[in-house]
Amino acid sequence: MKKEYLECGKIAAPHGVRGAVKIEAWCDSPSVLASLPVVYLADKSGGFSPLTPTNASVYKGAVLFSFKEIGSVDQVIALRGRTVYARRSDLPLSPGRVLVQDLLGLPVTDATDGTVYGTLREIREAPSAPLLVVDTKRGEVLLPDVPAFVKKKDPDKGVLVTPIPGFFDGEAENVAGGKEESK
Repeated sequence: MKKEYLECGKIAAPHGVRGAVKIEAWCDSPSVLASLPVVYLADKSGGFSPLTPTNASVYKGAVLFSFKEIGSVDQVIALRGRTVYARRSDLPLSPGRVLVQDLLGLPVTDATDGTVYGTLREIREAPSAPLLVVDTKRGEVLLPDVPAFVKKKDPDKGVLVTPIPGFFDGEAENVAGGKEESK
């Protein structure tokens, strides 16, 4: 089931003395976070409390927000380290793109023969290309997220890959559930 509220950043620090907030952006770009009409904080009851921006600007790779609900540095300090969320319907998503959150926990499968290698735990940023972190029976495998290896990311079916021989040796299970033999 797709989540209605998605993690989109973390409150890093106060900015100035009037309650402005510096938020580390986890979106495709800080401008996506700055464009949101409302962000949310998770509350103890499992719900989400809205924070309504009165001002937002991108600053050194982060976003500076002023919120209607926050008016002092002390309030910001109390929130430092908290994750902020966006409502799925507020996020701009161009056709053919998928949200990382929708892929986490899904199977990583061979595009040619249906072999399931493991599940996608996270996508890490790296200098040359993002890395898919795949949990397998033998541990973590890092697979470069490049067209040569990753053929399709489907939020309903998982991630289809074509790794080079030896990449997942000893890791695979076929669709029927039996362990594949290494050759």
